[in-house]
Amino acid sequence: MTELCHTGMPRPDFGIRVSERMHPAADRIGEHVLAWAVEFGLVADAAARARLDAAGFHLAAARILPDAEQADVEVFAEWAVWLFHLDDEQDEGPMGRSPEIVRETYAAITAITEGQPAPAAAPASVAALADLWFRTARGMSAQWRRRIRRHIHDHRDAFLAQITHRQNGTVASPEEYPALRRDDNAMFMYDLVEVAYQTEIPPDLAATNSWTELCAASSDIIAWTNDVVSLPREAALGETTNYIIVLQRATGCDERTALEQVQVHITRRLRDLDGAERAFLTEMRSVATTVDPDRLHLIVRTVCDLPGAHLAWMFTSGRHR
Repeated sequence: MTELCHTGMPRPDFGIRVSERMHPAADRIGEHVLAWAVEFGLVADAAARARLDAAGFHLAAARILPDAEQADVEVFAEWAVWLFHLDDEQDEGPMGRSPEIVRETYAAITAITEGQPAPAAAPASVAALADLWFRTARGMSAQWRRRIRRHIHDHRDAFLAQITHRQNGTVASPEEYPALRRDDNAMFMYDLVEVAYQTEIPPDLAATNSWTELCAASSDIIAWTNDVVSLPREAALGETTNYIIVLQRATGCDERTALEQVQVHITRRLRDLDGAERAFLTEMRSVATTVDPDRLHLIVRTVCDLPGAHLAWMFTSGRHR
């Protein structure tokens, strides 16, 4: 069924299953997340406060993690706020034109994940992460910390690649784009699902192709549906990190044809997600572990449900208006 989104335009469902479940403490989570963002300077004035409130990142977290403890949902939501603040710094501020500032910022972020304090006079994004990291990483293993740090570095490298394209006046190729967009989409958010459920994927399972593909397919679906929904705004701003724009530039096709091609790719990745889920659950049964299998199943289900939760959030969030 096609519904109407907040713009009054038809709301595509992309064939993605959307759960209507929501964490019962969603409103309180929103209040606490907003207070945290204000405390650490991610919200500097009334306009920024209104923008954050309209974005509804706490509602995204409440949809993604309806069964987690309230405090853990708040941590996940704070990471989402932090991530989008960092994205805005790079899209709208000098960071988006300066590889040096990107490297300096991510060096400070890396240092925090290695246990060092935030430097004096650190920007808000770095100071906020110092608080957030302490509450995130306690109880998590060294292997998990190395994994999330690698994904943060991939995120940095994706931004650097985008800056290079901007400076050269180029656009990613259709072959380059999926991996670039996936890293830009912050794969470390999948590591945080484990934090939210206080359960780590055992290292042997985290290293499997099926787990890698499960998270990659979920992320690709989120990224590409986001590209479709945000296309009018990004095209108006001259932003080229968008699958539809990439295909148009590469092939010379019109917008409708590119949109249809992206829909085909989304449908393919939905099949890949189902296949990766089956493969991972099979491998999970064959690996000896002391981790509660019900908790592992909950993490897998959350990864599979993430595209639907994100899609529902996009059509209600003020960030996409």
